[in-house]
Formats: sequence, C-alpha cells, structure tokens
Amino acid sequence: MNVNKKPFIIIGAVTIALIILILILVLVLGDKPKVENINYVVGQDDSNNISNSTLNEVNNAVNSDTNEVDENNTTNEINPNPENQITGEITYAQADDNVKIPIPPKFHFVEGGTKNGAVIEDDSGNQFVWIPVNNISSYARQIFVNNGEGVSREDIEKLNLKDVNSYNQEFNDSVMTYKGFYVARFEAGKEENVETPVSKKGVSAWTQVVWQKARDLAMNMYVTNDYFQTDLINSYAWDTICNWVRNSGTGINIDDSTSYGNYQNSIDGLNRASITGGSERWKTNNIYDMAGNVWEYTTEEYGDHEKYHIGRGGGYWNYGNLYPISTRATSEDSSDFNIGFRVVMYLK
Repeated sequence: MNVNKKPFIIIGAVTIALIILILILVLVLGDKPKVENINYVVGQDDSNNISNSTLNEVNNAVNSDTNEVDENNTTNEINPNPENQITGEITYAQADDNVKIPIPPKFHFVEGGTKNGAVIEDDSGNQFVWIPVNNISSYARQIFVNNGEGVSREDIEKLNLKDVNSYNQEFNDSVMTYKGFYVARFEAGKEENVETPVSKKGVSAWTQVVWQKARDLAMNMYVTNDYFQTDLINSYAWDTICNWVRNSGTGINIDDSTSYGNYQNSIDGLNRASITGGSERWKTNNIYDMAGNVWEYTTEEYGDHEKYHIGRGGGYWNYGNLYPISTRATSEDSSDFNIGFRVVMYLK
C-alpha cells in the first residue's frame, strides 16, 4: 500500500462512517408519525375523543371524594346498571269496573276493579293494589273503635302519635293529583340471596328486621326514577285503606278480622307465620295479610324524646277480634320474627 495515500483512505473511511451515523440519527431522532391516545367519555360513541385536559378533569371528578362530575361534563355521569333505568311515561288502564287508573312505567294492569282492588304488576312479578282517594280529606289518620285488647282510644291519644310521612309533600301532592296511591298486595317478602323486598305470593315474609332497615328497604325497592317512589307504609295510607275496605260494599268488618286473617282463633289459623298470600281467605279487597300473620311496621311513631314506631294489623298469635286490621300496637323498633313490613307506592 502506498504510504502517501493512507491519510486519504483514513479520511474517506471516517467521512463514510460519519455519513452513516448521521443517517441513523436522522431515522431515530427525526419526526415520526404521531399516535394519538384516544380516551373515551363514558356513554359516548367510540369515535369521539377528548383532549388530555378534559380527560384530567373527568378523572379528577370521578376519583374525587365527593364523586362530583364537572357540570360541563354532563355526559360523564356513570350509571353502573343502565339496564335498570326506568323510562317511559305514566299511562292509564281501564280497571274491571271501567274506571281508569294510572299505571307507572314497567307495570301493567292485571285484574280487579277500584272497589275490590285493581291490581298491577311489574316486569318482575311484584304486585300492587290501587287505593282510590276521591277527596284528599279522606286521606287521613283515624283512631278506630278497636285498638287492641285493653287499649282505649284515650290510651292511644296519650302516646302523642305522629307520622314522619305527614311532612311528605310529594306524597300528598300525588294523592291529590292522581286521586289515589298504591299499596303492596303482599307483605314485604324476602327471596333467597336477594337484598330487595318483593311483593309476591308464596315467599317468606321479611321479618327479623329493625324499623330503620325496614324503611330503607322499602324506599329502595326500585332504582331512583322520575315516575314513582316506594316507602314504608304510613298511618295515613293504612287508615285510608281500612276505611276503603269498610265502605267498599264487601261487608268486611275492620273491627273484627277473625274471619279473614291468620290469627290464633281463625278457622284456618296456623299459630305461626305463613308465606305471603298463604290463604285466599286472608285477603281484603285483593290485599293479602293486612290482618294477622305478622305485625307490620309503619312510619307512625310515638314518644316525646326517644321515638318508637307503631305496628299495625295484628299477628298470628293474637285474636282477630281483639287485634283486627285496624289495630295499633307500640314496638321497640327491634328485630323480631313476629314483625314485618309492607311497601306503599305513589306516583310523581
């Protein structure tokens, strides 16, 4: 090799190496196609993307302690069970006596007239009975003749009875608007492995529940919606039902329920709690077990400082002539297998 050409060869090799290195750097560090991170808003189509700033706002709102979503991001509200949403409208159906009654979404008319109990049913088989109220003044509490063995009218009045639902203006407005309300056809029942009460025939009555739990269960029987609301039955509703039964022309004596309840002295009394709707004899205007079977919590309370609640309707170990459908009894709001509850429903 010519010694004089060696530097040029070296320079040439270095130059080629530098060119190759530059090309590599251009390929690695040069502009490359941008891949956008697509983050979707819950409830929107997959084709819609949002900016990083909007995404941060959504994440901060969802993950905050208050779980409040920014008011500008109304589409970001999360419904964990969208299939349970109640939509539609309140319609009307003609009962068997040709009187139209209001029907909330998810329900349909089943049978009966407004005098003997018009029945509706939801998609899951829960049944309710329409209680007509022609005049709002008839939707009221009343002290009846028979308030239990050895309990006088004066004794009841001394208890200083009040009802927390007397302040429920939405319920009162509903009664005036629709001329009535619904009551569960059956005592609140408990199905296996289900933490929501049902109003169905042939299930165990939901007992061994304290008063507050009973009310919570009653109020949350259905998801929150714009059409109707359930609650624990109140004294206004119970007394209105009693008067409706008495004046319906069926000849039912609300001061002696021996013939139509599960009582100790009834012909078919069991001396134990029955499943809901256990006998066709224990029915008053298409409502089962309001008389006898188990006592039922209401929202009526007594006491000046420490409040206790009133149970209605008597139980299987009582006598039907002494503790009829109209009777009241005090409770300690405790969990007992002899005490259950019933759901009432009004339209919005």
